[in-house]
Amino acid sequence: MSQDTVNAEMQAALKAMEGPLGPPDSMVIEYGAIRRMALAIEDFDPIRYEEAAAKARGYRGVVAPWPILWLVFFNCRDAPLAFSFGKVTIHGQDTYEFHEPIIAGDEITVTASVSETAVKQGKSGPMGLIVTRREFRNQHGQLCAVMSTTNLRR
Repeated sequence: MSQDTVNAEMQAALKAMEGPLGPPDSMVIEYGAIRRMALAIEDFDPIRYEEAAAKARGYRGVVAPWPILWLVFFNCRDAPLAFSFGKVTIHGQDTYEFHEPIIAGDEITVTASVSETAVKQGKSGPMGLIVTRREFRNQHGQLCAVMSTTNLRR
């Protein structure tokens, strides 16, 4: 099989993956989870622990630190990427956009989709590039954050 044929087959398989990944899933953000996350990353800002401090700074309540996105992601998403080629998936990078703060008591709904695919040429041959976009919205429908993950498939 020629390299052009391999690349074309990979591109077709990747294109077929574009679009939504599973149904939306939701999770309530608990105060204890915010507190543990803030302590874990050594964030001692009072808005992470005290409702009065958060409200004094204009927030609706205790504010979650940004890594809470990973808690939501790992607890809510069963969105496997099913590849018809390769054997190894390598994590490339994550990018984040932050919008509305996540507050204790918010119900966060995450949706995921494959937003971009491409075939790239590596030193050992072609590999698939897959960008997964996850949107995190609160119970009011407000966009809280977007996390995009780039993976490479060999």
